[in-house]
Amino acid sequence: MIAVNLIFMPIDWLFHKSNNLIGFIQMIIQAIGNHNFMVFGVILLTLLACWLVIFLVALFFYWLNYEISKKDYYQK
Repeated sequence: MIAVNLIFMPIDWLFHKSNNLIGFIQMIIQAIGNHNFMVFGVILLTLLACWLVIFLVALFFYWLNYEISKKDYYQK
């Protein structure tokens, strides 16, 4: 539920729904009280997924730069 709420939070902000951040913080506090290791796992997996997305985007642009540089006529 934390991951779903985190994903849809910007959409709620877009439609000007208030108190979404306070509700999210309350949900995290309640989840930590009930399920310590599960919340840690969700946070860790979310960070790893974000890192993977950033890494793949950077890798794509590195590959694109390499492919474009092979066709560069002015390269020494």
